[in-house]
Amino acid sequence: MPPGIQDRYARHEKLDFIGAEGQRRIGASTVLVVGCGSLGCAQAALLARAGVGRLLLADRDVVRPANLPTQLLYDEADVKERAPKAEAAASRLRAANSEIAVEPLAGEVSAANIEALASRADLVMDATDNFETRFLLNEAAVKAGKPWIYGGVLGTDGMVMAVGPGKGPCLRCLLEIPAPENRLPPPDVFGVLNAAAAWVAALQAAQALKALACGAADWGRMHTLDIRNGSVTAAEVPRDPACPCCGRHEFKFLKPA
Repeated sequence: MPPGIQDRYARHEKLDFIGAEGQRRIGASTVLVVGCGSLGCAQAALLARAGVGRLLLADRDVVRPANLPTQLLYDEADVKERAPKAEAAASRLRAANSEIAVEPLAGEVSAANIEALASRADLVMDATDNFETRFLLNEAAVKAGKPWIYGGVLGTDGMVMAVGPGKGPCLRCLLEIPAPENRLPPPDVFGVLNAAAAWVAALQAAQALKALACGAADWGRMHTLDIRNGSVTAAEVPRDPACPCCGRHEFKFLKPA
């Protein structure tokens, strides 16, 4: 341990849902963050500083100028170097907490590799920007019995739900696969407020730490956030016994085209 920071996690350990034992569990955990954009940067920073023992950072992109307002781990030098996001993020996180392991995975997450990636983690964080990848994460997590934290942000609004296989609904219980003409446009179309992304990521990180420390995330509760108006609402999502994913185990997204 670096000198002078032996009490690094003392304030977290004072929280009743963490404590010394919960902090030990957090430190023994591996978390996969899929996407190192607006959500992923904030998630990874919070989890690294909270002492998650190993972070796996997956992203295929490089840092661009338009990333700087919302993606908090990057700077202008990364843009100039066209640094891979996963590698630039890992460098910043190691500087923030040298006690943990951070592994960058610079490449695309797909049906060909998501199961192998999820198998290495105790929990998966959604930091993607499209529902095709989210459905893929959902299937991989349900099939492996791994918890994952869904989150999305668009404009000034966001949504968060903790998915615990066997503990409640999965994402397909809530959402049907939309037809191409009904799918949401990417964030580049509507924009994203940096504070909205940070708020969504913070709630995702809180759910992850609760799950890792004591297993008590808000399984199956959808949190809807509107930072422009300062409002948060929550609703229980019922599990669908006929769900094609967690009900019938039809993992269509895991089958490469």
